[in-house]
Amino acid sequence: MKKILLLVSFLCCMMYANAIKVRVTGDLSVLNTVKTATFRFTYDNMIVGKMTESDYLSKKVEEYNKKKEGRGDDYKRMWENDKKNIYPQEFLILMEKGCTLRGDSLPDNKYTVLVNTTFFEPGFNVHVARKNAEISVDIKVVETANPSNVVAEVIILNSPGRTFMGDDYSVSSRVSEAYAKAGKEFAKQIKKSNK
Repeated sequence: MKKILLLVSFLCCMMYANAIKVRVTGDLSVLNTVKTATFRFTYDNMIVGKMTESDYLSKKVEEYNKKKEGRGDDYKRMWENDKKNIYPQEFLILMEKGCTLRGDSLPDNKYTVLVNTTFFEPGFNVHVARKNAEISVDIKVVETANPSNVVAEVIILNSPGRTFMGDDYSVSSRVSEAYAKAGKEFAKQIKKSNK
């Protein structure tokens, strides 16, 4: 019985240690006063694992091209496509489920939300071993007409990515889940600011 309690305590500590951490500054409640905001997703100075994104991609392209000609180039194309199309969409889908704000690039939007990914751990899943994906994002809410005026900032650290059934063998599927969870957390903070 003691062994079981120790194991459960250990697992709870591990889950807590890897939990999402959030810091909010400024007046996030302004997003409760509008229906839509423009969202921009960037990856400026992003660290991938323990490397710069550029170094990481160079290494992966070289490794994959050695195994099969063109595979590394395909990996890089998919990487860029996911950053542009998949991850923002996953973030917005769960954010929009959790609050009334909608991401829509209308010319008269009062606010623009800048979502910059600062850390990106792609993780891995090779059937017998796995490491979950994880991202950290710095979200700034700025006035569209005056982008230098930062109204609020939300920093989300350690947003985990893993599918429920564990069949997340591609980087895209693991990391998509991390962005979805970050979007859900952002919505939670928006709703919380309205109280």
